[in-house]
Amino acid sequence: MLVFLIATLLSAGLIYLFIYYKYKFIFGIKAKTIHLQKPIVLANNTTQRNSVINSRALQKLIEHETHLRKKAYSNTSIKTAESFFNDTDMQSDYFLIIIYNHKTNTPLLSARYYFDKAVISKCLKGDDATTAPILNPYKFNDNRLFLIDRMSANHNHSTYRKHRNYIHLLFYFQLYIYNKNCKFIAMARKQKFEKLLTKYIRLGLNIVGTTKHMGKEHWVLLGDFKKNRANAKQSILVNIFLLTKVFIAKFK
Repeated sequence: MLVFLIATLLSAGLIYLFIYYKYKFIFGIKAKTIHLQKPIVLANNTTQRNSVINSRALQKLIEHETHLRKKAYSNTSIKTAESFFNDTDMQSDYFLIIIYNHKTNTPLLSARYYFDKAVISKCLKGDDATTAPILNPYKFNDNRLFLIDRMSANHNHSTYRKHRNYIHLLFYFQLYIYNKNCKFIAMARKQKFEKLLTKYIRLGLNIVGTTKHMGKEHWVLLGDFKKNRANAKQSILVNIFLLTKVFIAKFK
């Protein structure tokens, strides 16, 4: 019996060490969903984005996200105004998801999302403001439909390149745990091989139409967490780590 117990403990220890060294990168990557107020235009004509929770750490992370977004879109052909980076198109509170390197506080992936129906409608109309939106947000209950956009990835960062799949998985998990009863709209630029469109469809989103946005044709897709969460292909091991991180975070 003693030999069996020792062997079991040794096996469990070896399994733990294997898991730790293979997946220890998980503990260095963190996620935040930040509730932001409508941006403020200051007297010197600069813009300030403030978290609803007064926190210097969150404010620094928001500032870092601004730099990431500018860097991510610096080499694209999208026609961007300053509001694309300072969020002055927001007319009410909105949310910012940031996946970041815990040691350096460097954002690896970010996106914003919002429930403001007027802003959603304007975005869906695209460059032609005279047309009706392809999907009417006013048909949905309040705080049950959001639009997610401005996804920005830190492609040149070694952590992002090495652990891209986990970072995106953590991003979608963060989106889900805060909005599990919601439907959501995402847009994907039309591309030659439609990689982003294919990715969204695999996640369970459905195409509802197209719109021209920032001078580029975009697919417009609708997702439903209640219906589509069963389609998310996540490994059991990664799920355990994610749930553990969420559990630990709630008790810190």
